[in-house]
Amino acid sequence: MTISSLFRQTAEKFPDKIAIEFEEQKVTFKELDLIGNKAANGLNKLGILSGDRVAIFLPNCLELVYSLVGNFKNGSIVVPMNISFKEQEAGYILWDSGAKAIITDMERLPIILSVKNKLPSLKNVILIDGNDKNFTDFNDLVKGAQDNARDMRINDNDNAIIFYTSGTTGKPKGAVLTNLNVASGAKALLQAWKWKDEDIFLLSLPLYHIHGIGVALCGALAAGNFTILRKKFSAEDILETIQKRKVTLFMGVPTMYFKLLEIPNLEKYSLSSMRLFVSGSAPLSKDLFYKLKKALGHEVLERAGMSETMMNFSNPYNGERVPGSVGPCLPGVKVRIADKNYNEVPANTEGEILLKGPNVFHGYWNKPEYNKTAFKDGWFVTGDVGKIDEKGYVYIIGRSKDVIISGGINIYPREIEDVIESMPQVKECAVVGTPDREFGESVKAYVVLNKNSKLKDSDIIAFCKEKLASFKKPKFVEFLNELPKNTMGKILKDELRKMHKK
Repeated sequence: MTISSLFRQTAEKFPDKIAIEFEEQKVTFKELDLIGNKAANGLNKLGILSGDRVAIFLPNCLELVYSLVGNFKNGSIVVPMNISFKEQEAGYILWDSGAKAIITDMERLPIILSVKNKLPSLKNVILIDGNDKNFTDFNDLVKGAQDNARDMRINDNDNAIIFYTSGTTGKPKGAVLTNLNVASGAKALLQAWKWKDEDIFLLSLPLYHIHGIGVALCGALAAGNFTILRKKFSAEDILETIQKRKVTLFMGVPTMYFKLLEIPNLEKYSLSSMRLFVSGSAPLSKDLFYKLKKALGHEVLERAGMSETMMNFSNPYNGERVPGSVGPCLPGVKVRIADKNYNEVPANTEGEILLKGPNVFHGYWNKPEYNKTAFKDGWFVTGDVGKIDEKGYVYIIGRSKDVIISGGINIYPREIEDVIESMPQVKECAVVGTPDREFGESVKAYVVLNKNSKLKDSDIIAFCKEKLASFKKPKFVEFLNELPKNTMGKILKDELRKMHKK
């Protein structure tokens, strides 16, 4: 099933129901379907056809949603762009994807103009605001187009969206997801999370990331629930809106949940309407899991996915939610834990995570040589290290490139991070390997303390020595006010490795 047909089914089932509320604007499912048709026809009139790439460089807004739906209906391929990108980052993705058009706003227009001359493929700059005759006006484009569905054949295996990886090492790579990848992933989540049309969904994730688009927005439009869309996250607004609007579903990243816990008198907010809090995009520590359970009265459901695969694992909606685990496989997903020769290893044995399923992409954009090593016998080699227990619960230990090899022994940072974060004075930490002449690498911990907390590096080293084998304890500890992170809250360990002073 294609993404557009999945959305169309919802529009036919709930035509007059409000699909999305953004600030003072509201749009029903039928209106969204018709505006999507108009956007698709408008793009076609500009010469943007099936398979052409269209970049979207916008903050959360209804025009962004209309653009997404229009592109899915048109058969063009969406290229979401992080709104914090500067010239170099934006220029590279536009060049690498060969985007034929970009939909943006006046705030980001100077960035596009500064790189446009180097982008021969970029024929159309489409603005959602402003009144510049040099560029196409998105609203005029939509108003002037017909609202009939385009008579075109979009297949399950046609490419739909290119998510560029965060690019923590080298240049970002474009993970190309098909209609089947996205639609099957959305349907698996509806089943796993008991996601129903009755849900009232509060969405503050950015709609340029797989979490915001692939999981949250596509899931909500497939489920047929009422979505309250926010331009950006505000912890106090989230709590007030849950209480006032009787919200039942919220998705966030660990950084957002940290912010919720920082709100004074959190207990004054009524969260009785809530059915489900979900966390993803970065690991949820055991310590944060239990703090949230106490403060919110809910066990936050942790799940895990990748730009290349949509969602892969989820703790169960009904059943034990294990802190530190991302749960069993979602429906349709298969996993193997393999050794360096790609042989499957026994339960509770650490190895590389390999994936297979309708959610798994077919390769990176313009990377034929790299794609040869990204797959092994039909399995996607994720680069994540993990293990599976006897119950089928998956534990992601870290990226294979983040494993610390000290004196020939593999040390997994997540294990040390869990121990340090269990200290009451510690807010969060990240562990990396640093060069060591004798052992190859040494363990270093970067630590952020809770407000008014005081610890010395020797305190942390002694605590780790008490809880872990001696070779795993940090040799170095450095305290920071905050850890470097990308916009989805994922810690940038390469930045920390660069910070180490020999």
